[in-house]
Amino acid sequence: MIIFSITKYSVSNNCPKYIIMKRRTFLTNLAILGSSTALGIHCKRTGDGSIDTPGDPAPSLQTSGTIKEPSQEIPIIAETDVLVIGAGPAGVAAALAASRTGASTYLVERYNHLGGLWTGGLVLPLLSTHALDKTNHFRQVIYGIGDEIAQNLREQGMAISEVNPVIDPEAGKYVMEHMIRESGVNMLYHCWASNVVVEDDMIRAVILESKSGRVALASKVVFDCTGDGDILKLAGENFDIMNYHIGLVHRLGNIDRIDRTREGFRELNVGGPTPIPGVNWVNMQGKHDQDGLDLFTLSKLQQEYRIEIWEKTQEIKSQPGYEDIFLLDTASQLGVRMSRILKGKYQLSLKDTMTYRTFDDSIGISGAWIDVLYDGRRVPVRERPLWQIPYRSLVPQKTSNLLVAGRCFSFEKALVEDTRIIGTCLVTGHGAGVAAALAARSGNTVQQVDIKELQKILVDQNALIA
Repeated sequence: MIIFSITKYSVSNNCPKYIIMKRRTFLTNLAILGSSTALGIHCKRTGDGSIDTPGDPAPSLQTSGTIKEPSQEIPIIAETDVLVIGAGPAGVAAALAASRTGASTYLVERYNHLGGLWTGGLVLPLLSTHALDKTNHFRQVIYGIGDEIAQNLREQGMAISEVNPVIDPEAGKYVMEHMIRESGVNMLYHCWASNVVVEDDMIRAVILESKSGRVALASKVVFDCTGDGDILKLAGENFDIMNYHIGLVHRLGNIDRIDRTREGFRELNVGGPTPIPGVNWVNMQGKHDQDGLDLFTLSKLQQEYRIEIWEKTQEIKSQPGYEDIFLLDTASQLGVRMSRILKGKYQLSLKDTMTYRTFDDSIGISGAWIDVLYDGRRVPVRERPLWQIPYRSLVPQKTSNLLVAGRCFSFEKALVEDTRIIGTCLVTGHGAGVAAALAARSGNTVQQVDIKELQKILVDQNALIA
């Protein structure tokens, strides 16, 4: 086991840089001196293997209105081939694919469940499963791990519809949890990646905040599946920022007890069906042009939306025939649809997806779920082509051991409605997961992955790449 000692050697724009030195002697801690993001605590291993965080020295308030945090020691709690940050659809698919390809894998999630917005956000449809092929047939295009999850849920009666199936969120959490455990992925919940240690354009360690204090994980390949591009930003990669709609989804119960025979009854929006009889999910577009990276915006919208949902439900209940309706739950995650977008080796374009463009490094295919304005006309969803996703769009320009999957991979903003949805996230996660395992096995950079071998393994894992 190799542990690194990290010391600050320069500061630029208030961001410390680090130099990493391997220690021949076994150390139990990662020493980070002068980190601008330190918590101000010392972490060390105790005899029983737990993490001891005495809590001193304390941060000090500066006259400039900032806080200066003292240096600290941070333990590396594990070393792994592949480290996936974020356990939404992309992160789950990436971790499963990497582990099944033979890589030791850790998956890190800040919440208490797998599936991200698909489950915790109650965004229940697995969208873009179908699209038009070159023979003018509207057919299924999402296979591999995404289809495997959907099939597992169908077998349990927890997914409805073949096209863009709607799932039950608790069943989705269970199915993915079972798959993750069976694949041998090491799962860490309730921790948040707060920093990375980079040397020579390689991420040496990712630092996590947890109830056990600040800890670190060292990995050969790191995945950014955070949705918001948190890791690519910390690693110094270039990115765009896109403000977009932010909403909050909820579910209503007793839909099957609506009395349409009541005098004065009129049809109201009570959402769409789910696999649970009498339970509907209700989407919310929310306010437009919102910054999903601003804590004040997120806090304000969370409060406004929760009040709005409760009051709207009471209004529905007051209408003839709807008296038995009740608010079952609101999503545990605010519905941030877009924020950071990687500027990767290749930026996928809307034109690429509308012209059947093929890529030699395709890692998967996604479909369509919405009409789109293209070349001066509105193209209906049933006329929209299937589209390939090139591996290059998951690869950053600088960092040699970082891959990006999910809604923050590299694409132009006009493609946002297709790249951010659950189906595409599952496809990008699957493709990148296999690539990460190959890079870890060979010792090559993610930019040097053997594309032919990558594609062969993906096909063996039932993915559709062409």
